[in-house]
Amino acid sequence: MTKITDLSDTELQYMEQLLGNELSKEIEVRKTWNTKNHYYKPLDKSNQILNCMNAVKNLRNSQKLKAQKW
Repeated sequence: MTKITDLSDTELQYMEQLLGNELSKEIEVRKTWNTKNHYYKPLDKSNQILNCMNAVKNLRNSQKLKAQKW
C-alpha cells in the first residue's frame, strides 16, 4: 500500500486534475439541482472535494520546498 506522501509530483498533479474534474461535475450538478428544485442539493460533496484538492496542492508545494531546501 502506497502512502500519499510517497507519490511523485506527477502522480499528485494527476490526482489534483481528477479532483478538479470531479469538482466541476459536482458544481454543474448543483447548479442543475438548484434550477430544477429551487433549493440547495442535500449532501453536496463540493466542499469535501475542494478540501482534498487543497490537501494535494499543499502536499505538492511542501514536497517542492523540501526538494529545493535539501
